[in-house]
Amino acid sequence: MKILHTADWHADANLKEFKKVSGFLIEKAREEEPDLIIIAGDVFDSRDIKLDSEACKAVFKVVYNLSEIAPVAIITGTPRHEGTATESLIFASAEHNIAVSARPEQLFLKEGQLYREFTLTDPDAIISMVPTPTKQYMQGTDDEISQALTPIFAGFGASASEYYCPHIGVYHGTIRGAALSETQVMVGRDIEITKDQIALGNFDLFLCGHIHLKQKIEPNIYYSGSLFANNFGETQDHGFYVHEITK
Repeated sequence: MKILHTADWHADANLKEFKKVSGFLIEKAREEEPDLIIIAGDVFDSRDIKLDSEACKAVFKVVYNLSEIAPVAIITGTPRHEGTATESLIFASAEHNIAVSARPEQLFLKEGQLYREFTLTDPDAIISMVPTPTKQYMQGTDDEISQALTPIFAGFGASASEYYCPHIGVYHGTIRGAALSETQVMVGRDIEITKDQIALGNFDLFLCGHIHLKQKIEPNIYYSGSLFANNFGETQDHGFYVHEITK
C-alpha cells in the first residue's frame, strides 16, 4: 500500500509559491499512484480565509485534483490557521472522495473509497484521525488535554486490532522530542504527546503535521514538514513523503 503524506501548506501565506509547488505535488502523485493521500493539517495560514478568495479556490482545486488520483483524508490543524474553510471541503466529500476530520475519528478505506462507518468485511486500511488537541473539543490544562489523548489512542488501537490491515494514524501537533530545526529540539512550548502514548494505537504508520521540519522520529512516525518555506528561518528542504507499507 502506498501513501502520499503532506502537511502544513499554509497556502495563503505565499499563494504564488503554493501554486507552483502544488503543481509538482499533483504531478508526483500521478506518477506514484498512491492508494491514499493524507493532508495532516494547516492547509491555510489564516483562520479568516474567505471561501471566495483566490487562495481558497486554489486549495480546493488542488485537493479536488488529488482526489481524482486517490482518496484524500484531511485533518484540521491549528485553529489560528484553519478557521472553518478546510471543514467546508466536507460538503464535497461524497462527490470527490474527500474526508475532513475536525475531531478524533476513524476512517475506513475499501476499494478506493473512504467510509466513516464500515459494515463490510476486510477494510484495506484503517485511518485514525486526530486533529490538533485544543480546548475546542477538550477541557483542561495543556497537560490534561495531552493526557486525555491516551484513551483515544488506546481505543483506536483496540478497534483496529479487529482487522488485519494497515493502521495509519494522522495527527497535527507536537510529539515530545521532535526537532524544531536541525539543531533545536522542541520542548515545553505546546501541547505535547509522547511516543509511549502513540504506541498504544499500534499504528503501522503515524503521519504528522505542525512542525515544518521533515523528520523520522521512529521507524513508523514521520513529520512530512511544510510544502514550502513559510519564513526566512526555514532553510531546510521542503516537500512531502511517499510511504509504502504491507500487512
